[in-house]
Amino acid sequence: MSKISTARLDWQTDKNGLTVPISADFGDVYFCKENGLAESRYVFIEQNQLTERFAKLNSYQRFVIGEIGFGTGLNFLATWQLWQTIIDKNPNLANAHLHFISTEKFPLTQADLAKALSVWHELAPFAKPLIANYPPPLAGCHRLSLSPNVTLDIWLGDATDSLSQLTGTAKIDAWFLDGFAPSCNDELWSNNLFNQIKRLSKANTTLSTFSVANIVKQNLINHDFILKKVKGFGKKREMLTAIFSPKQSQINFAELKFRYNKKIKPYFVSLPFTQHFETAQRNRKKLANKSKKSDFYLPNLPKNTQKMSIAVIGAGVAGLTTAYALASRGHDVTIFDKDKPLSGASGNVRAFLAPKLTSLTRLATNLHAIGFLASCRSYPTLSEQTGIEILQTTGCLDLLSHNRLELDEVQDFPSEFATLLTEQQAKNLVGYDVGQAIFLPKAGLIDTAKFAKAVLSHTNISFKKLALNSIAQQDNKITLNFANFSQVFNHVVLCTALATCDFLPKIKRFNHSRGQVSWCTIDKNTQAKMPKLPLKYGSYFANFSQKDGEYSQNFALLGASFIRDTFDTTPQRADHDINVQDFLAVVPSLKDTIKVDENWQTAWQGRASLRCQTVDYLPLVGQVGEPNSRIWTFSALGSKGYAYAPICSELLAGLMCGEMLPLGKNMVAKLNPNRKVLNA
Repeated sequence: MSKISTARLDWQTDKNGLTVPISADFGDVYFCKENGLAESRYVFIEQNQLTERFAKLNSYQRFVIGEIGFGTGLNFLATWQLWQTIIDKNPNLANAHLHFISTEKFPLTQADLAKALSVWHELAPFAKPLIANYPPPLAGCHRLSLSPNVTLDIWLGDATDSLSQLTGTAKIDAWFLDGFAPSCNDELWSNNLFNQIKRLSKANTTLSTFSVANIVKQNLINHDFILKKVKGFGKKREMLTAIFSPKQSQINFAELKFRYNKKIKPYFVSLPFTQHFETAQRNRKKLANKSKKSDFYLPNLPKNTQKMSIAVIGAGVAGLTTAYALASRGHDVTIFDKDKPLSGASGNVRAFLAPKLTSLTRLATNLHAIGFLASCRSYPTLSEQTGIEILQTTGCLDLLSHNRLELDEVQDFPSEFATLLTEQQAKNLVGYDVGQAIFLPKAGLIDTAKFAKAVLSHTNISFKKLALNSIAQQDNKITLNFANFSQVFNHVVLCTALATCDFLPKIKRFNHSRGQVSWCTIDKNTQAKMPKLPLKYGSYFANFSQKDGEYSQNFALLGASFIRDTFDTTPQRADHDINVQDFLAVVPSLKDTIKVDENWQTAWQGRASLRCQTVDYLPLVGQVGEPNSRIWTFSALGSKGYAYAPICSELLAGLMCGEMLPLGKNMVAKLNPNRKVLNA
C-alpha cells in the first residue's frame, strides 16, 4: 500500500446555518445538508432495525457492523449513541459488545474531523474520544477501544483491498454502504467489493444504502442479496435495503420485522436452490484442498455465549495484556507465574516505546509499526479506565546511523508519526549535534510497575504465584496440574517466553539473548547537560524520574546490551560499559559526565533478562494444535514486547472469542503458532 492521501475538503453552510464538508475530489457531500445526523439515523440505523436488534442481544453477544466509507464518523457516532442508550437501559447487556468496522481510502485529517463533528453537540461525549484516538493516515487496520464494550476498527486504504484482508470466525450483522455516490466514484462500487461483502456476510445479514444506482442494485442481486426499495431521506425519493440470503430461500420479512413497502416487489436472483447447493459444495471442496496445503486455519470452537474461565500462564507483558483483553470481555482470568509479575524481560524499570521504522509501502504489514500505533492508544486507554498513569509521551529522536530507510521515504510519513529533521533542527531539539534525525512525536516511556498495577486492578483478574507442571485437554476442558493440586479451566494461554517450548515440544526452540539496561542517579546540574529528548540509536537513552516517598530522584537510562548464548542474568560491569560506550558514540562530549569507573557498583544500577525470538523473528500468537484446541500461546516477543503486546492480545482474544480480527489474514497466518517454519 502506498501513501494514504487525506481528503481535500470544501466547506459550505447548510440551510440550518451548519458548516458541512464537501469532497473537493469527488464533488459529493459527506452528509445531507438538511440534517446529516437525522439522515444517518434513518438510512442506516432505522433501515437495519438496529434499535430492535440491539435490545434483543444476549449477554456476551457481539453485534458487528461493516461500513464502506467512514468519512466524518457520523454514522458510527450515531450508532454508538444508540448502543449506549440501550446498554444503559438493559443491565443484562453489560457484557454485550458493539464492533464497528469501517473502511476509508481518503481519511479526513484530525483537525477536519473535529471541525466536521463540532456541529453535532449531542454527540460531543462520543466524538471526543474518537477525535483523541483518531489514527494518522497510515494504511492498515487501526483498532480503537473507545469504551469497555465498543470497538472501532478503521481500515485505511482501498475498501476492496481492506475487506479482502479482513478475517475471523465472526460475520457482519449489518452493512452501511455509505461511499460517495457511483456517479461520483464508480471505482468504489466494483464487483470485487461486493465479492468481499458477500464473503463477510451470513444468512440474514442486513444492508442499507442511500444509493439506488443500477450498478449497486445489480451487484447486490448478483451476490445473493434480496433487495427492497424504500422511501429515501428528506427529498430523496428512494433508497435501498437488503438481506443476504445465500441459498435464496424464501424469507419471512414479517418475522424479521422489516418495514417494506408492499407495493414494490423485492428483487430475487433466479438461481435454483440446487445450483446454490452444488456451488457451495464445490467451494467447500476447494477450501478443504487449500487447507491441506496450508498450516493456517481459524479456530473451530463452539460460539461463546457465556462467561469463560481462562488461565494465563506467565505475568510478563504478554500475559498481562492478554489477561486484560479477555477480562475486558467479561471473562474470569487467573494469571499464574512462578515469580511475581514482570519478573522476566518485560520488568525493566522503564520500557522505551518507539516505532521501528520501515518503508511506507510495507508499513501496513509491519507488525512493529502496527503494534506501536495500537500501543499509543492502548496504554492511555488503560490509564483512563484505571486512573493509573502508565505512558509518558516524550517524543524521541531516531538517529539515522542505524536506520535503513531512504531519506526520501521519510518525507511521505505523516508528521504525527515521523518527521525528517535537518542537522540544525535536530540539534535545536536535543541540545547536541547528532546529525540528521527523525522526530517521533508519539514515542515515550512506560512505567512498567504502574502498568502491572493497572492490569491487576481489574475485577475479573486474579493472580497466583504458582509454577505450572503440566497441561491436559479433555473434550472442552483444560486441566492445569500444579505441585499439590489441579484446576480446571475453559482455556489456557501460555505466555511463558523460553519455557513455552517446554510445554510445546513440537515447536522449535527459541533463540535467546541477554539484555541489560543500565541507569544511574543524576542531580539537577547533570540533568541539565543530558539530551533534552530520548534518543534511539540502535540502543536508547532516556531520562526518567522515580518517586521514593516524598522525594523524587532523576535517572539517566541506557540500554540495552545484546549478548548471545548465555543464561546468566546477573547485572555485569561489561554490559554497563557497552551501554555507556554506545551512548557516548552519539554524544561524545558527555564522556566526563556519564562513565563507568571503579565506583560503578555504587553509581550504577542494572537489570539483565533474557529475550527470546523465533527463527523468523515474529511472535507466536494463537491456537496451538487442532482447530478445536483450547491451548493458546502468546510468546517470543524479543525486545519488542510493549509494542507487540496490546495488538497481539486483541488478536488472541478475538481468535478465542470468535470475533473479527484486528490484523489482516496474511499477518494472522504469519503469527500462527502452527506455522511450518517453527516445526521442531
